[in-house]
Amino acid sequence: MTSFGYDILGFGVGGASTVILPTSTLINNLSNRSNVTTSSFIVGGGTLIIPADFWLWASGTTTAALIVDTPNATIENSGYIVGRGGGGQGVAGGNAISITASGVTIINSSGAYIAGGGGTGSQGRNGGVGSGAGGGGQSGTPTLGAAGANGTSGGGGGAGGGAAAVSNAGGLTSGQGGYILPGSGGAAGNSNSGAGGSGGSAGGNGTYYGNDGGGPLNGSGGGGGWGAAGGGNGISSSGNAGGKGIESNSNSFTLTNNGTIYGSQS
Repeated sequence: MTSFGYDILGFGVGGASTVILPTSTLINNLSNRSNVTTSSFIVGGGTLIIPADFWLWASGTTTAALIVDTPNATIENSGYIVGRGGGGQGVAGGNAISITASGVTIINSSGAYIAGGGGTGSQGRNGGVGSGAGGGGQSGTPTLGAAGANGTSGGGGGAGGGAAAVSNAGGLTSGQGGYILPGSGGAAGNSNSGAGGSGGSAGGNGTYYGNDGGGPLNGSGGGGGWGAAGGGNGISSSGNAGGKGIESNSNSFTLTNNGTIYGSQS
């Protein structure tokens, strides 16, 4: 039956429930919801189901797409749970899932994804950094299931966006990360900047190639693929960190993974 807009499949002992996560307004014709906290849908011991082809996404990098704050909850994922990718300088990717309660069980089904956002690359000489997978660099509501936009130099990615080329005349915008899983990284602006990382792969490194008296000449790093770090800029060894697939916050949990997880689980 349907209750309060949620699909209730049954009630267990003590009121524990099984709920299919309801969609918000469709985005790009895809069912989706952002920034879900389990206690808004289930009680302790309940089960929350993310259906196939459903996108559960984070609106920013500081909050996970799914916060599991219900003790002894079970999460059954057949869709996509994705952290936000880093956009701009110095931004790490966001986590997909954050566990803040004990006794949690996560079941990631065949064909399903749990993916931390990609980190941004390190900035080079006046070049824009590649944005991370999970929409890094895209403001507002994401275009789910689509590649990120190209910058003035450097391709937009289905995962990490490519970095912009070095420009002595001023900054150039770089490619954005996309919402495709696993997704391919965007092209680099030129040979001195890094390409975006594909799903689970770090962004490409920029290259240091000299000094013109005004400072080092080096390209920016590409954005990281899902759950992966951005690329270095030829001086820094690496870019910003990718988001975790699952952040336990020191809570023990049980994981059955028959799908794909990008980003660490700790």
